[in-house]
Amino acid sequence: MPRITLDKPTPGPSWEAAQRSERKLYLPQQGGLVSVPVFRRDRLPADIWEKAADANGRLRAMYDDFVAEIARRYPGGALLDVACNNGYFPVRAEQLGMRGCAGMDRRSHHWAAIKVLNNITGTSVRFVNQGYSPVTRGAKVGRRYDVVVASAIMCHLPDPLHFLAFLGSIAKEAVFFWGQMVDSDDYLIAYNEPNRFAFTNKQFPYGFDDNTRLSRGLFRRSAELMGFGNIVELPYRDTWLPAQWYAPHKAWLCMRA
Repeated sequence: MPRITLDKPTPGPSWEAAQRSERKLYLPQQGGLVSVPVFRRDRLPADIWEKAADANGRLRAMYDDFVAEIARRYPGGALLDVACNNGYFPVRAEQLGMRGCAGMDRRSHHWAAIKVLNNITGTSVRFVNQGYSPVTRGAKVGRRYDVVVASAIMCHLPDPLHFLAFLGSIAKEAVFFWGQMVDSDDYLIAYNEPNRFAFTNKQFPYGFDDNTRLSRGLFRRSAELMGFGNIVELPYRDTWLPAQWYAPHKAWLCMRA
């Protein structure tokens, strides 16, 4: 989630970060993400702050380009972001002319942030307090949407094919995916070691929920089988997060053929 930063000691962070006494800032660097302890200008060296502000601006530019492409192709359509965090995608979509947009997240406190953004921007984004369940292989969304967004969420799930099926079942016209893919036309699924973090101890197979990736070939074939065979990849732009970090990622708009 991009943050709006100010020149004052404590910037205006996301609602979630504002509720925490300990905050982490993640900066894309060679080899992955590197964390620093806080997102406060008065607590960070100038060079780190410059990197943080630059990364934040690049993330915002990238997300804005994603939503702009969706809104251009589906003017007036309804968008659902299935792991919305504080609602950047649906709020921006309504600002660009889409209507009836919603954000879905299992954590209820995100609704407070979305209400703040609705009040500021004049949007009317709804909040669906649900999370996709690998056990039931779904979530109670209540309706179908023209476009369903899955941005940086499949990587946290143990059952990517069932998750794709869920997305297809609630998308009338298109599924937008952003995340990592395995660079292969073979049909592959890749995971990190299960339960690799100390705070997780999930029963098999649910512990395989870190850096889950489909191969390019398997993702494309899955989209085709669901009827979303018209796939457009948004090409990388220099204004986005650094090219070396972005390299394994794909931004695919999968539309009904």
